[in-house]
Amino acid sequence: MESQKVLVVMTSGPGTPERCAAPFFFATGAAALGHDVSMFFTMQGAQLLKQGVAETVYAKQGGRSIRQFMQSAIEAGVNFFVCSASLELNDMTPDDLIEEADHLVGSVFLTERGLESDLVLSF
Repeated sequence: MESQKVLVVMTSGPGTPERCAAPFFFATGAAALGHDVSMFFTMQGAQLLKQGVAETVYAKQGGRSIRQFMQSAIEAGVNFFVCSASLELNDMTPDDLIEEADHLVGSVFLTERGLESDLVLSF
């Protein structure tokens, strides 16, 4: 299969932990198949990229932390993009972000990347 572009839009955050693991799981799987995978964190999703937060969030009690799902995606080559307006919404600054969240983008990123992607998943 030819490599395609996949965009995962992450709006869910610590307030809805049961929705937080699957996006990383699907992104990791797509990257493992050789696809170009990006995750766009906006709204409450940006909170997961704050240092120390993902380690405390679990989709299921007794399960893996969201940070562990996130680490699998990072190791598979998934790129993380963060909405700059969402940082303001969540009282965060770029200094609050984990090292792997090195792509700070504006509001047009979602439209542009979405239009050039072969598949867009939203959580």
